[in-house]
Amino acid sequence: MKKPLVLIITILILSIPAFSLMLRPGIYTMHDPHVFRLQQFDKCIQNLTFPCRWASDSGKGYGEPLFNFYGQFPYWIGESIHLIGFSILDTAKLMFILTITLSGMAMFFLSRRFWGNAGGVVSAIFYMYAPYRAVDLWVRGALNESLAFVFFPLIFLFLDLYIQKPKTKYLIALSLTLAGLITTHNLSVMMFAPFMLVWWLFRCLQLRSFKSFLGLLLAAITSLFMSAYYLLPVALESKYITIAKTTQGYYDYKAHFTSLNQLFVSNFWGYGGSTWGPNDTMSFSVGYLHWILPIIIIIILAFKYFTSSPSHRLGEGNARGEVLVKTLIFSSLALFSIFLTHNKSIFIWTHIPPMAYIQFPWRFLTMAVLFLSLACGAASLVISKKILSILITLIILVNFSFYHPDIWRSITDKEQFSGALWDEGRSTSLQDFWPVFGSDQPTSFAPTSPEVVIRTNDYQKIRYPIVYFPGWIAKVDNRITPVFPDGKLGLITLRVPLNYSQITLKFVNTWPRTMGNYISLFTLAGLTLWYFSKNHSPS
Repeated sequence: MKKPLVLIITILILSIPAFSLMLRPGIYTMHDPHVFRLQQFDKCIQNLTFPCRWASDSGKGYGEPLFNFYGQFPYWIGESIHLIGFSILDTAKLMFILTITLSGMAMFFLSRRFWGNAGGVVSAIFYMYAPYRAVDLWVRGALNESLAFVFFPLIFLFLDLYIQKPKTKYLIALSLTLAGLITTHNLSVMMFAPFMLVWWLFRCLQLRSFKSFLGLLLAAITSLFMSAYYLLPVALESKYITIAKTTQGYYDYKAHFTSLNQLFVSNFWGYGGSTWGPNDTMSFSVGYLHWILPIIIIIILAFKYFTSSPSHRLGEGNARGEVLVKTLIFSSLALFSIFLTHNKSIFIWTHIPPMAYIQFPWRFLTMAVLFLSLACGAASLVISKKILSILITLIILVNFSFYHPDIWRSITDKEQFSGALWDEGRSTSLQDFWPVFGSDQPTSFAPTSPEVVIRTNDYQKIRYPIVYFPGWIAKVDNRITPVFPDGKLGLITLRVPLNYSQITLKFVNTWPRTMGNYISLFTLAGLTLWYFSKNHSPS
């Protein structure tokens, strides 16, 4: 058995405490409604809608174009798991487990590139056991952001590999992983991209070559094209939903900055939410070991480097100096990420208006976790293996207490998707994706049947309990009939003759959706052909 494989198995075993409490029947309470969304995505696929756009039971039963705007990639993975035979609840838990295990493996391969195998293991464990990871997993239930933690190290790895050796396989891998992140969590792309640009500049200056620029530009464009089925509707159809409200009121970023005490000192743990001021009822801790260890590493490396003789610095000292520089860069990127969570950074937020869509400045703890975990891997080059083992054990023991649920519900899919829990799922995220074609939003659940709102001697106007959105069409006795929004909720309405026999409603693609689908499909096909032509051409 090769050593890296042994280390991967070790990482997987050490990840078990992070999710072991999920390995029982039922589901735990969480902030985000991803269990409901997994069920809605499955319903969409069962109706042979590809790609999924509409959540029929969302919006209090009136439906919403949820998947037209929300990253679909995690749900495709979840649907694959569900179709194997797992329940929706077990699928949700397996998805969260994968975000932990796969992120640890991804971080191992990235970190070992800089610090070797031992450093890869250290970074992987720190990456999986950061307090904010537990917040995403056990408090918020933030599936998409949790999966983004898998993509961060992979994108970073393929970027660095391509900068050093511009090979086609690295470029394709970079394009695919970047597209995966875009279609998983677009806010993570917004946060992650500037840091990758900084790393690219550093590596190009270090190698004294910017020849990777055109290739990376091609990878960026390719990833956008592969994500077009998602990006085009987001870009061109967001004006049809109440997306502006996602930066107002509670979601105004000014209300969600952190304090130094929350970041570096407090060990508070709670299952509440983010509120105005320092009295939040959820944790925003960076993690004691996560910020203390990089400082210790930098002090040790700097002391050894600057106390060595000038001649010695050209040999072993030069390598130690390179380790010091990389540790300083990773730590500096982490520190800047942490700075963006604090209100002293508000001048940056106000000068870059799109950052308002991030909503919660503490989301930048994702970047802090990434770079602090990378910096911690350098410990393998300055301390003994015995102390490394103690360090790994300590990080698990110190943070393991965060990895448990608030309330566990020993229920099945049938119970989750009925009664009060079903109503709770149907009521979530209403203002995020509600169409703008009416003046109000629903305060009660949709009726089960359409209503006749006007009847004359010639026709009748029928209103359906489905909110209007571009793409809905109607056929009356197999003849296409115009539909339009009506009433305070903007519900689908149509005029039909008095003696009609059948009405059929169907949600179809608009031109941005159709165009996006084709661009994504042709790009993926072209990328596949390019890969095989480059790597499997006859000799």
